[in-house]
Amino acid sequence: MKKNLNENIRDINKENKAKEQSKIDISDVIIGLLIGVFLYFGYYMLMTRQFEKDPFKWPYILISIYFALSTLLYAYAHNRVSAWVENSKFIDLLFIPQTSILIAYIFAPIIFIIELF
Repeated sequence: MKKNLNENIRDINKENKAKEQSKIDISDVIIGLLIGVFLYFGYYMLMTRQFEKDPFKWPYILISIYFALSTLLYAYAHNRVSAWVENSKFIDLLFIPQTSILIAYIFAPIIFIIELF
């Protein structure tokens, strides 16, 4: 059935509020970069100490580049993952905030590409 005008206005208001909440502040970007650098440092230490591999040699440079992109896109991806977790009760059952940080970091380039299209 067709929605009346008031319902359409309410839907538009909800969408506008969601867009305002999804905007990223400069403080979010700075904190995101700090967390991303910390996670990248963890990746670097894991590769050099645990696996004894140089992350800047041929096959591992691809993973290093991917995680460097993840570091740059982390603030955006974490904002999106947080919105998905808040809006979905099913996802809320699967993820706790600590795992959403890692999920956002690992899949940041993929989330960014999905949101572009």
